[in-house]
Amino acid sequence: MVQGDEDWIDLAMVVATDDAGPAARHNLGAGPENALGLHLGPVPFAGALTTAPVVLLFSHVEWGTSAAPHDYAFERRGWPLSAVHPEAPRGVADRWTSRMSELIGVFGAQHVANSVAGLFLTPWRAARFDERLRLPSRPLMLALADKVAARDATLVLLQGADLWMEAAAVAALPPTRVIRSRTHRATEMSPANLGLAAWDHICRQIDVHAWL
Repeated sequence: MVQGDEDWIDLAMVVATDDAGPAARHNLGAGPENALGLHLGPVPFAGALTTAPVVLLFSHVEWGTSAAPHDYAFERRGWPLSAVHPEAPRGVADRWTSRMSELIGVFGAQHVANSVAGLFLTPWRAARFDERLRLPSRPLMLALADKVAARDATLVLLQGADLWMEAAAVAALPPTRVIRSRTHRATEMSPANLGLAAWDHICRQIDVHAWL
């Protein structure tokens, strides 16, 4: 499955259908920071989830001021993580390009686009993650994480680290397969946020990834 392809769209439609009622009820009682941007559409994952050697696990999809409906559906052939493509909509490009800037500086944007994917525990935009919220899509997101854990990808826990442990295969991974960011709010892929040893490991994973 690749961001923006038919399987991705089908999955997004399943998420939208399953979460519609509970997500709307959540918004009725939520403050502005915890409300879900339902009008922007769901985002199950970003990038090539089934082949990327590095998969980032997020608590939710960040809601920036330039977000637009279905901007994550943008795709370009040869760029699975299309948010780092030069023509990507600002709603996805600004945050992802900033997040990946140090990796892009080492490997180039297209190599990174083929080597890094992201998965969201709550597949909706929000200004702040509500740990109490459990949508019907949660088991599906955890199942996707289990599938990633079943292959040889390195998982990077950037947000909601303990909640991702609800995925049995993720919880069972050895420390060499799971990296936790140093700051639970920071999502930058950098030596400062991950530590030098983890950074070097990720760079090795990306360097040997044959994506052409």
